[in-house]
Amino acid sequence: MFIENLIVVLSALVILVALWITVAVRHFKHLKKELKGQWELIDEGLRKRYDLVPNLIETVKIFVGSEGELLGKVVANRQKVVKIETRGEERIVAEYDFTHDINELINLGRKHADSGLAVDTNFLELRKEIDDLEKNIEEKTRKYNEMVRTFNRHRKVGFLAPIAAIFGVKKENIFEVEK
Repeated sequence: MFIENLIVVLSALVILVALWITVAVRHFKHLKKELKGQWELIDEGLRKRYDLVPNLIETVKIFVGSEGELLGKVVANRQKVVKIETRGEERIVAEYDFTHDINELINLGRKHADSGLAVDTNFLELRKEIDDLEKNIEEKTRKYNEMVRTFNRHRKVGFLAPIAAIFGVKKENIFEVEK
């Protein structure tokens, strides 16, 4: 009788542990899938922005040919950031630098108002389109970062932490750079 009870208790414990592991692993997989989906939305916006930059560069070249160093820097940073496929620290830093360069390029319109760049309709349309994309990317990034914070918190929750450690669930980086 004692052995039968012991077997029942041990069986119940094994089932509970297996259920706990299954639920925790599925939970992390679900969160990872959500993060990936949100990242793809951000990446789509970033790629649209990449596609607009050559047009912006060509428009700026027409009016301000003397800013070759900045234009070369923008082209080089665009090529660099397009090549990075992952969403790690390297991509975050590259995106930050590229955004800074785009903003410098757009600010040329204010610096060289006498050249006609500031009133060129093509330049104004590109600037508006890039600004709209930046706002969209920023909104999606906020949502992504909140999801990352939730994911990282769940890695530390008492009953999920052992499963995260056993299955190697790694911390995710938020998509922002402080400089």
